Amino acid sequence: MSQPDPVGDDRFRVRRQRRATVTLAIVVLVLAGAFYYASTYFNQTAPTPTPCTTIVPTPQLQPRDVSIQVLNDTKKAGLAAATSKAAANRGFKIKGIGNDAKGKTIKGVGELRFGPKGADSAKLLAQHIPGIKLVPDKRADDTVDLVLGTGWKAFGPVPTPTPEAPTLPQCPTITITP
Repeated sequence: MSQPDPVGDDRFRVRRQRRATVTLAIVVLVLAGAFYYASTYFNQTAPTPTPCTTIVPTPQLQPRDVSIQVLNDTKKAGLAAATSKAAANRGFKIKGIGNDAKGKTIKGVGELRFGPKGADSAKLLAQHIPGIKLVPDKRADDTVDLVLGTGWKAFGPVPTPTPEAPTLPQCPTITITP
């Protein structure tokens, strides 16, 4: 019987260990590369949160949204008609023209009579008429009565619109159905 060669066995064992070490190192390097690639992929595609709002912005009231009725409370004939043309040129909707039926004498520029629904419309119209008096009443619609007094001359300068503050985008809404 022949004796095993101890030197040949050691060489074979060393080669096998070296091959296993190299294979293990390659596997570790491939896994490290895969993890690095995956981490950079997820870091690049992750959405960055941006600020948003849940408050729905309301558009600013424009003259075209305001309906007015021009009433003359002076003895000047045609004053309501001339004023209604000037108001229409500024973009206001004219609902009617006539004389004031209340019969009281208005000494100043005039009055803006409006109900609860027309408060914003009256404030917008008041910006166009310096010195006008706001008089709330109990009417149900949003129409504003422009009652011309003895001090009425004409509309004032067109007010500069206030710039809208930059608004945040709307937050996405999520609907969950049971």
